[in-house]
Amino acid sequence: MESPIRFFKKPQLKSPCLIAGWSGMGGVALIATNYLRQKLQAEECGEILPHDFFSPTEVLIEGSVIQVPKFPENKFYFWDQGERHDLLIFVGNDQPQQGWELAHLVLDVAEAFNVRRIYTSAAFPLWMHHSKEPRVWGTATTAQLVKYLKIYGVMPMSEGSIGGLNGLLLGVAKQRGVEGVCLLGEMPIYATRIANPKASQAILEVLTKMLGIVVDLEDLTVMAEQMEPSMEQLYGLLSEEARDAIANFEDLTANLRSPLEADQELFDEIERFLREQRDKGEEL
Repeated sequence: MESPIRFFKKPQLKSPCLIAGWSGMGGVALIATNYLRQKLQAEECGEILPHDFFSPTEVLIEGSVIQVPKFPENKFYFWDQGERHDLLIFVGNDQPQQGWELAHLVLDVAEAFNVRRIYTSAAFPLWMHHSKEPRVWGTATTAQLVKYLKIYGVMPMSEGSIGGLNGLLLGVAKQRGVEGVCLLGEMPIYATRIANPKASQAILEVLTKMLGIVVDLEDLTVMAEQMEPSMEQLYGLLSEEARDAIANFEDLTANLRSPLEADQELFDEIERFLREQRDKGEEL
């Protein structure tokens, strides 16, 4: 069976690290990974063909005519100007139905390039106010790496789970003996369905230090400021009980070890609100 991996350029990389990101809550991982790729002007070098891993569930209609479904892109990029480590960057635009198989293919590529460590990122939802500066939590494939994260002020996530490929990839990495780290940026649990560049920026501030590279993050600050009105609108949907929880955030999370969950009723209310805004033609 022919491999779905396609490379049109095979760069020679120095002690590379792999940065991988897929969509998820608040777009945190995808924003962080794409921002890093764009600011470094990383060059595209290959892809994983999507057809074995995704099953489209809808079609778009344009000018009254049904269009052919489009599959998500899964692309590799490289950056070969690092002082200590070059970078291989993987960007997946959506979560696949066949995640385990896709994760193994990404690891196949990582091993072919002799990647020394894999970094992913994700959201860490909390009952926190959106004006609060997010902290960064982390987990890794070895206890030694977890201790390493503490050097950069990353708080260890001692239990819980990481959904989707941003977590699953590191499970495959551990199985295959490859080092892996996941950095998680705090974000308000009531705003997980809109973009959160603030959490992405917190992650990149830590990740760039780990990698020994300098990246201008000012554009993420601007993006976060532009999201403030939407955050305020969502905050306005919360019950008095939820606002009390946020007001007592520091006490409630003093011994926190894993992300919090919101009940489905809150998410349903938020979804209704977002749908109403879309119907009105307002962009959140």
